[in-house]
Amino acid sequence: MRKFYLIALLVLCTALTSLANNFSSPGTGVKWTLTDLVSNAGGDVTFSGGEYFVNDTVFIALNDTLSITANAVVRFIAGSYLDINGTLIINPPTGVTFTAQNASTGFLGMRVDSSNTTVLRKLTFEYANSLRLFDCTIKIDSCIFRYNSPTTSWGNGAVSLNRANPVITNCQFLDNQRAAVQSGSNINNAPKIMNCLFMGNNTLNTNVPQINLGATSNGSDTVKIINNQILRASTNSGGIGFLPIGSAYAIINGNTIRNNRYGITFSGGSSINAVVSYNIIDSNNTQNDPNLGGSGISFSGGSATSHQNAIVTGNTFRANLWGITILNFAKPNLGDLTNTDTTDDGKNIFINNTNATTPGIDLYNNSPDPIMAQNNYWNTATLATVETKIFHQVDNSALGLVNYEPIIVALPIGLKQFSAVGNGNNVLLNWQTANEQNSSFFSVERSRDGQLFNEIGKVGANGSAAVYHYNDINGLLNETNIFYRLRLVDRDGRFSYSPILSLNRNSDIKANVKLYPSIASPSQLFTVTITSDQQQHFMVQFINTAGQVLDRVIGQVEKGKNILSIKSAKPLPTGQVYLLFNGENFVQTVPVVVN
Repeated sequence: MRKFYLIALLVLCTALTSLANNFSSPGTGVKWTLTDLVSNAGGDVTFSGGEYFVNDTVFIALNDTLSITANAVVRFIAGSYLDINGTLIINPPTGVTFTAQNASTGFLGMRVDSSNTTVLRKLTFEYANSLRLFDCTIKIDSCIFRYNSPTTSWGNGAVSLNRANPVITNCQFLDNQRAAVQSGSNINNAPKIMNCLFMGNNTLNTNVPQINLGATSNGSDTVKIINNQILRASTNSGGIGFLPIGSAYAIINGNTIRNNRYGITFSGGSSINAVVSYNIIDSNNTQNDPNLGGSGISFSGGSATSHQNAIVTGNTFRANLWGITILNFAKPNLGDLTNTDTTDDGKNIFINNTNATTPGIDLYNNSPDPIMAQNNYWNTATLATVETKIFHQVDNSALGLVNYEPIIVALPIGLKQFSAVGNGNNVLLNWQTANEQNSSFFSVERSRDGQLFNEIGKVGANGSAAVYHYNDINGLLNETNIFYRLRLVDRDGRFSYSPILSLNRNSDIKANVKLYPSIASPSQLFTVTITSDQQQHFMVQFINTAGQVLDRVIGQVEKGKNILSIKSAKPLPTGQVYLLFNGENFVQTVPVVVN
């Protein structure tokens, strides 16, 4: 017994010694800046050469606030982190960077625990282990997470969730070594992820998707993944994955999921409840092994007596190894016209999904259950041809029958571009269509929260590919953030939605893009002049006349006039090509002619 007490005392003394080597704010309601930390932290935070240095772990205690509202670079020593039990406010004019003192050794990162008042804006978070969120609902806006590494067990994802419901908007997740956003299978989380860019994550090439989630607690804590770009990562990486132990509730809407190993996967028991609507799920075939992945959406799980509950509507599945695969007893609803519910009326588009093992299969029902898949477009007007694109009971008597009649025989309106430009209180919306078979009109919709939309106007369709404009007079009057989308309506009443655009009153378009030359060769090196009101990252997309994105280039500009050189890694097709520049506070399209 005496030996036990001696060991316990030694452990306690070691813990107290370790705590003594860290700095903690007093917990008396102080509101400090980084300069205050330098003054009070006794060398644990220092300032030199215009930068701040964190030399040991810093705790912001309950009731205290750390406010960073000026541009700053903060460098953390290896093994240290920032622990927030009170409030952290980051909201600089241009940017705050949390980085390592030594990029090769990194630092642990940041932990936010039970703090619902923390707000992170314009933060670049790099060379860390993870931003760990515990029991909190915080706001993360216009931040960049890059080069973060799971070098310890402190956290796997660039953002790691533990009973947390953050709102993540307008952020970029670039080249992180594991998943960009990660949660445990049996730990309830419900992030809201909107208008973000995910690109190049999982550089370690492990078997994880870019967004990797598990359970949510109940139907009121719904995961929302809306209007994001989830683009090429490593060959083992998917786009979005759900593997819950327990219940999962998810809304996945308006995203572009392209060039991953697979698009979306739902794997687990029967308690998966999801609506997957109006996403572009394209070319998820990078591993190119149909035995290991490549589905636009893969459903697996459920039981013979209890199926998953997923509705799939209005999505475009193009050039994946399969469009949709169904295993076990998942039984998703891909289109049901027999009920009064109009949210499950199909309207999915399947184009050129194929692989070497089962060529040309858009829908593979490898389950014993019948599947409703009515009112979808299969890139043909012939029922016999549709049959060749579906693998089900007709091909194997042990499988369930897919009910795919009636089909849609004409491709609905195809949207090539959609942008919003702020001008004082007014907002000018511009869009361009790639095709308009059977088109009727466009309903312009506006929202304050990106979820509940109201129609504010209608624009008649031209009937063929065209450019459209709508001026929302006083759209930003008395508003800080505003959201827009289009409802594209055909003459027969069918409709689809555009991606959702967000506009901040304080981020009106303040950049001008000029491009030379306007007549180019297929492998042209372009000279671009961007005059910007701030330092910011941007992405340029090379888009053909069919609305397909041929390539992407990511760059950064400083405040003022910038002259850059950009080039597509792939030869451009002859004819007209559009270069779409998308920055943190500007969108501009420049047409060129390729000879």
